[in-house]
Amino acid sequence: MQTETSKSLVPTIVITTLIAGTLDGLAAVFILAHGQAAMVFRYIASAVYGKEAFAGGTSMIWIGVAFHYLIAAAFAVFFSMIYSVVPAVRKSMLLVTVLYGTFIWAVMNLLVLPLTQVANTITLTGAIKNILILIICVALPIVYMRYRHEHAK
Repeated sequence: MQTETSKSLVPTIVITTLIAGTLDGLAAVFILAHGQAAMVFRYIASAVYGKEAFAGGTSMIWIGVAFHYLIAAAFAVFFSMIYSVVPAVRKSMLLVTVLYGTFIWAVMNLLVLPLTQVANTITLTGAIKNILILIICVALPIVYMRYRHEHAK
């Protein structure tokens, strides 16, 4: 059974997922892939489907889009859970945003991607660029929307 708080948090998480997923997707397409949207989402689909994702039709692109938003949703839900139980997370929105963006990068690059079929080489320049994108495009909307939800009561 859901409480009033968890029920009212669902729309916030859905909106946050759409914002963070869209901003991150746009950053990936225009900053990292120079406008090649299909390649970005095929790359994401290749985590599960391997090389088949690059040979498949548009369905692979849509699968990549779905995976992308599912990952954004997972990080939005995870942060909301942390926010609910760890009082220190409520102290400094800026610091928490930077830390959460860095955490997202670490989870994706050090835990998730090594378990997939994606070839992932980490360079210092690439890591810095990707961490900044995640801080601004993913962590900031997630942290801000959770803070906003809490203070709208």
